Amino acid sequence: MYYPKILDYQDDIRSGYEGQGMGDGCFLCYTRFMNNREIAKLLREIAASYVILSEDRFRIIAYGRAADSIEKSTVEAEQLWKEGKLTSVPGIGGSLAAHLGELLKTGKVKHFEDIKSKIPEAVFPLLDIPGFGAKKAYRLVSELKLDNAKNAIKDLSAAAKSGKIASIEGFGNKSQQDILDALKRLKEGQVKENRMPLPYAGAIADDILSYLSKCEYTLQAEFLGSLRRRVATIGDIDIAVSTRNPKEVVDWFLAYPQKEKQVEKGTAGATILLKSGRQVDLRVQYPGRFGAMLQYFTGSKNHNIHLREVALKKRLSLSEYGMKALSKEAEMYKLTGASYSKKEKMFEFPDEKSLYRALDMQYIPPEMREDTGEIEAAGTNKLPDIIGLSDIKGELHIHSNYDLEPSHDLGISSLKEILTTAKSMNYEYVGISDHNPSVSKHTKEDVVHIMERRKHEFEHIMLSNKSIRVNLFIMMEIDILPDGKLALPEEAFNYIDAAVVSIHSGFTIGTGMMTKRVLSALSHPKAKILGHPTGRLLGKRPGYDLDWQQIFKFCFENNKAIEINSYPDRLDLPDSLVREAIKNRVKLVIDTDSHDKEHMSLMKYGVSVARRGWAKKDDILNTLPYNKVKDWLLKP
Repeated sequence: MYYPKILDYQDDIRSGYEGQGMGDGCFLCYTRFMNNREIAKLLREIAASYVILSEDRFRIIAYGRAADSIEKSTVEAEQLWKEGKLTSVPGIGGSLAAHLGELLKTGKVKHFEDIKSKIPEAVFPLLDIPGFGAKKAYRLVSELKLDNAKNAIKDLSAAAKSGKIASIEGFGNKSQQDILDALKRLKEGQVKENRMPLPYAGAIADDILSYLSKCEYTLQAEFLGSLRRRVATIGDIDIAVSTRNPKEVVDWFLAYPQKEKQVEKGTAGATILLKSGRQVDLRVQYPGRFGAMLQYFTGSKNHNIHLREVALKKRLSLSEYGMKALSKEAEMYKLTGASYSKKEKMFEFPDEKSLYRALDMQYIPPEMREDTGEIEAAGTNKLPDIIGLSDIKGELHIHSNYDLEPSHDLGISSLKEILTTAKSMNYEYVGISDHNPSVSKHTKEDVVHIMERRKHEFEHIMLSNKSIRVNLFIMMEIDILPDGKLALPEEAFNYIDAAVVSIHSGFTIGTGMMTKRVLSALSHPKAKILGHPTGRLLGKRPGYDLDWQQIFKFCFENNKAIEINSYPDRLDLPDSLVREAIKNRVKLVIDTDSHDKEHMSLMKYGVSVARRGWAKKDDILNTLPYNKVKDWLLKP
């Protein structure tokens, strides 16, 4: 399975592996298996080298995409190489597959060595710093004469603290402070738990669930913990299996092909470490008790504490095995769907619905189990009917491969490929929201001409592919500039139906200024959706601050929507703000921000965020049919 890139990805390569005569800081040579994260890091270093050497941008994009594909593949590159399937990974062509084969066979790649030898070694450690691109790292290494890769970050920090960076032309005091802040974030990230964005954890867990389902003794298999509750970031992966033959299921699990080593084995489960470095815990339970175990280990902790309090008022003690009667009266309860063990004085539950019903509650979906009012609502039959994936009728933020020389990256798939995928998903419509043409590289007249040409070409494609029967909105994702203006000439708006407006730079201005910036952009008549609204990148960059009450008020009064972005490292708007938006009667749109037709399947993760925010179908605009979305989108 292919997942899109994490923008500005910063990750520490595993330490403790020695190169073969390549010097400190070189990641080309190993005496052991390289995992996908390490290979992806190397490919990004090659892409950065090409940036510094001013190679053609398509080569740079190619290496970046290959790194993204390798990093998020659920199968290790070494395994694909051994099977002759490296080219099955999107973005890996024959030439790059040959380079990776050389790397995995010999521990080094001559071509990569030649490219990296032209770049000071101290550049590469600086690429791990949040907000550092290749050219910025190269400039600082050159100006500060950093010549020791091993101490590059330490030396950069010392230079910033002593004021040396501020004196470099084009930097100044503010840039120097920004670098110090970024170094602080890097340091904090190095000691933080290595958590995965939800979609990546989901991809790994899906593969394990598929593997477990092939065992003849598996009756039911489910995620547990934060993964089942669809929390934005996940640590280890926990899975539960219902079975009458626990030993056979555990043995099957321990034979999982991606297992690196066995950590623990017992009668009730086992723990393994994957080749990717991730830990997976398996729990097994007999069918009659599976519901209680599933509920207990799904959590959250606070939800379970509150639920136990409800049970105690009924003289029942809730545990992972069921509900134990604490009085003679409680033993006489007739709990629908439960069986009663006289020996254990325990009510047992084969599924969660019967457990919640036993406590006189509506069933509470896992995404809502955070003890934020769901138990009270379920107890009074007032739990909202939250949105499901099947409610989605289209999306409005997809990037195509139409090359309008944009400010940011192009998509991979053509308009026809996107429409075909949308049809397979039973969508009624899609909005193609490519990034606006680069402001710095074009005159106003250039941009208007590009936009006119794009509109005509898209219309021609639609006329030539009437059999697809998916409606198209010709849209654009437009940068919100620091002054609140949109990075598109006014004349160019004639060639789009509507716009997603987003911030892609200048994240550090204060709350008041940032709020004014966003409101100014949203004031344009064709600005309909605020894209990835907090700007966060999970595990790498916190969101910027906005006065959300002002934003919500403006959006409600002016019929603007806020996006829930399903992109793996965003999941933005966060679920807590989704709930606040709904309370303020603001409409939301769930998009994938797809840069490849394959990304469109990520919609389910945006839906998960909406569900965690208690969003109903009526709260989400792209649950509406085409004509109603058209009326909203095209309304001045």
